[in-house]
Amino acid sequence: MATNQRAPLLAAALLLTLVKSIQFAIDSQALFYYDSGAFILNGLGLAFLPERAYVYGGLIRAFAVPFHSLRAIVAMQVVMGGLTGWLLTFALVRFLHVRAWIAVLAALVFAFDPVQIVYEHLVMSETTALLAMAVFLLAALRYLRGPSLWWLVILSFLGVLLVSLRFVYLPLVLAAAVLLPLAAYFSFSARRRRLLALALVVSCGSTVLFQMGYRDLTGWLAGREPAYHYSTGFFLLASIAPIVESGDSGDVRVAGAVAAQNQSGLPLFDRAVRWRQLWTAEGLVPRLRTVFHGDERAADQAAQRLARAAIQRNPLGFVKLGLHNYLDYWTGTRSWRAILAQETGAHLPPAVTLHDASVISSVFGADVSHQHTLNTPSRRYHIFARAWYLFLLAAPFLAGLGLWLRPANPKGVALLFFWSCLLLAATCLGGIQASYRYLHPFSFMSLAAAAVLCETLIGRQGKRG
Repeated sequence: MATNQRAPLLAAALLLTLVKSIQFAIDSQALFYYDSGAFILNGLGLAFLPERAYVYGGLIRAFAVPFHSLRAIVAMQVVMGGLTGWLLTFALVRFLHVRAWIAVLAALVFAFDPVQIVYEHLVMSETTALLAMAVFLLAALRYLRGPSLWWLVILSFLGVLLVSLRFVYLPLVLAAAVLLPLAAYFSFSARRRRLLALALVVSCGSTVLFQMGYRDLTGWLAGREPAYHYSTGFFLLASIAPIVESGDSGDVRVAGAVAAQNQSGLPLFDRAVRWRQLWTAEGLVPRLRTVFHGDERAADQAAQRLARAAIQRNPLGFVKLGLHNYLDYWTGTRSWRAILAQETGAHLPPAVTLHDASVISSVFGADVSHQHTLNTPSRRYHIFARAWYLFLLAAPFLAGLGLWLRPANPKGVALLFFWSCLLLAATCLGGIQASYRYLHPFSFMSLAAAAVLCETLIGRQGKRG
């Protein structure tokens, strides 16, 4: 590493350590959302819930359970946040050719990102997944700078780690297995382009092997068939419920359940309450469970077939649902206070069940049954700086503008652009609703793209001067 790159990286490390230490000293309170109890149960080994990132549960077991402290979870995630900010500096200085002061400033802005700060306190997998995403993007940038088969294998491993933390990254990881080799060899000579076929074989082959290995691991731990988790059909069906029709299934039991659902007080066409189709007793998913007499496997497989048939019949309707989700992020700004309070667990009814609260109290010695009433600094700051979400939504536009201005590393900025676009598409197309917590990972791309824009514009001014 060049000497002129070490100074900003050291400065960023020291500043981030100072900032994150102060933040932890001010507020070390762990916060809980609906999914948090499942992560704790996974970490304690009291349940195995693969749809709730059991890899993250393993981190809780390793770093928090031995200390019997919920603050240890916050400390772990604060450290992860600092590492992610440092990786942002590293990416900007080493690969995107951004001058030192801009890169360090971007890292400091990330350290004060209100969304990042609140998720460093929430017992959720978001902070861990963002760190994994940052490592994946750095590995991709390194590969684009100097293509190597070993880096493709490393990327495949990092990809399955990323998917294990947030399932939404699966289509991005699969796309990257093809697009990264294509991008790396596209501008090379004809002789080097002959290596493209080998690179594609290694990239796709190792990606498939790692993904299959993770599915097998899940199946082994659950004592069931290999799978990412065992509710994929339920989640998919709820997300596309408004385009589902009785004729989409040849199974009379499923068709009857769809018809009955549309005659109920919770019809499928109402896209605003799709989450209720999954989580409430009146929804289509519980109805399918009843139809299959509690057989979860059969009901989930039927839901998956039904959803796929609906998408194949009406692909435009599927895209429109994704577009509506995207627009909901913009129209939801009018209700930010209520929405963001709900998404950080500050609402009634409490996000922690009585059972989960009892388990947490017995292991960690903390009463979390009333944590929804805590008006912590991270929650207050999150609400106060809620306009930051507009900056996160701008990630694809910032990266696209940076690419149009012809930066020093066009391939690197193209990676940010396509990753932002694909992640936004996957988030909107696969989401049951427009949940603002899904925008959390866009902070890394938005700040990286903004830093590249600043570098490009300052560089052009310097040339004119």
